[in-house]
Amino acid sequence: MPAPRLRDPSAAATEGFRADSDRSAIRLGSLRKAAQEVGIGQPTLSQQIRRLEEDLNVVLLIRRANGVLPSAEARILLPHIRQVLQADRALREEAGLINGLRSGSVRLGAVTTASQILLPRVVPLYRNSFPNVRFSVWESGSQGVRDSVTNGELDLGLVVRANDPASDASLTATDLISDEVVLCVSRRHPLAGKSTVGIQDLAGQSWVVSAHGFALRELVDTAFAPPAQDIVYETTNPHTSLLMVAARVGISMLPRHTLRDHCADEVVTPATEWDPPQLTVCMIRRADTQPAPAVRKLIQALREVSADWSRDHLITR
Repeated sequence: MPAPRLRDPSAAATEGFRADSDRSAIRLGSLRKAAQEVGIGQPTLSQQIRRLEEDLNVVLLIRRANGVLPSAEARILLPHIRQVLQADRALREEAGLINGLRSGSVRLGAVTTASQILLPRVVPLYRNSFPNVRFSVWESGSQGVRDSVTNGELDLGLVVRANDPASDASLTATDLISDEVVLCVSRRHPLAGKSTVGIQDLAGQSWVVSAHGFALRELVDTAFAPPAQDIVYETTNPHTSLLMVAARVGISMLPRHTLRDHCADEVVTPATEWDPPQLTVCMIRRADTQPAPAVRKLIQALREVSADWSRDHLITR
């Protein structure tokens, strides 16, 4: 006889759904978009939100012809709605964990470096182990991921930081992997033939850099300060940077792992007078909430894959 399964209390399910619907409408500014996000019809969503407004005896949405706006009361209550949703979600997932992780959801944000190094191994491992967990990844710059974790839109974030990040008491951060940032030039570039490149050799060079909002751009701006008129190409993708370097568009500073299997014959990393700076991928989450079971399992997978990569990286470097 199969083991009994815990059922969600109907009242808690209804309140959690209504709160989730209302939060989506406030964030998206559109009942139609919010209905699509939570997977119901717009009339049903409108009814659920009106019922929540009646229960709370406040107006949450100011309805206009071109969308909705949050009321002053909604802005005050939204953090509390978020806490209710997080508690409701944790209750459901903890109950599901009694019979194995058969439900839940994980929303992960990641920078490109993490997507290239960790996620090709982590995502298949996690999804094969927990096929019933809803899993989604959003790729962006470090600042965008950090902001989305802070406001509760993401459960976890993988961001890149420099050696001495400013502390943020609202977030818990765990370092996962580190990589050297090296000077990359075309094999046909004059700097490729120098025995050692100094800071003075960078003056007047054309640069290929990461876009603002990415930790690599912050590092390059701080450590090497390329003049604005010398920046020829800005991109969000390090592989694009390599293509531009290979085409002699400019020089670039990139994590060493980026060079593996990409433009290896066209791009070189000359010796430099400075020690290569380090970029560290760290895992962040909100400090004021405990991760749900599905999130805890992802944290475990990220730590295991990171440890394996770090061991292999030390061996092959």
